[in-house]
Amino acid sequence: MMSAYLRSSVFGLALCFSLPALAGGAGSYSVKGNNGTPNTDYSGSLTITQTSKDTFKLNWVIGDEKYVGYAVGDARIMAVSFTSGGSNGSALLVEDDAGGYKSIWAFNGEKQLGIELIKPK
Repeated sequence: MMSAYLRSSVFGLALCFSLPALAGGAGSYSVKGNNGTPNTDYSGSLTITQTSKDTFKLNWVIGDEKYVGYAVGDARIMAVSFTSGGSNGSALLVEDDAGGYKSIWAFNGEKQLGIELIKPK
């Protein structure tokens, strides 16, 4: 007969393995996205650095383009303002069940909405 302690330990361990992974916030990620129109798929990398309790710096490298962004939020949801080569935009990153993020983004003044899948490296 299993002791109560052993049963609760086994149950707790099983529960840990069955929960979805949480997004990590700060770290290195791979990125796959689309600019919102056919045949505009891209891939690259993203580094997220936590700069305070509720702020982050994001650095994307997509091909030979670099984007720098600043976000408010937490490791689950981030609202981002980003810039690259004189263009500015906004993004929203929301954690997914795989330890990364799903993101929508747009350049300021544009009507196209881009998407990104962001996965931990």
